[in-house]
This record gives sequence, C-alpha cells and structure tokens, in this order.
Amino acid sequence: MTSRGHSCYRPRRTGERKRKSVRGCIVDANLSVLNLVIVKKGEKEIPGLTDSTVPRRLGPKRASKIRKLFNLLSLRGI
Repeated sequence: MTSRGHSCYRPRRTGERKRKSVRGCIVDANLSVLNLVIVKKGEKEIPGLTDSTVPRRLGPKRASKIRKLFNLLSLRGI
C-alpha cells in the first residue's frame, strides 16, 4: 500500500492510500498492464499492431496549427 510520502503516488484526499505497482524496469508475469510506445519499426510487420495506420481521433484547436495542417496562408480573421 502506498500512502503520502512515498514516491510515484500523489494522494487526492487526506489519508488516502492506494494499492499500486511500483517496480521500475522489472517486467514479469505478475504485471497486468504495460503501457508501451513504438519508437522504431523493424523490417517485419507485427499483425494487428504495425500493419494498419490509425488516424488521429481529434484535430488541432489552435488556429496556427489548423493552418499548418491544411497548408493555409496566415490571413487575418482565420
């Protein structure tokens, strides 16, 4: 159980404790979830992971980034 004062935990309420897995770089069968990011793609495809591209779910909100996405000129009022 982790509580106030432990690393990797920020309690939301006073006295709150939480069961949390803090293991650093150790990976074994006891972990239930791994959050990973693919940094480099190899020669072979991984079926269901690298063989398809997923489009962005949300577009940009800032006007300058919308202009950059659609290659628009920087005009006043956009």
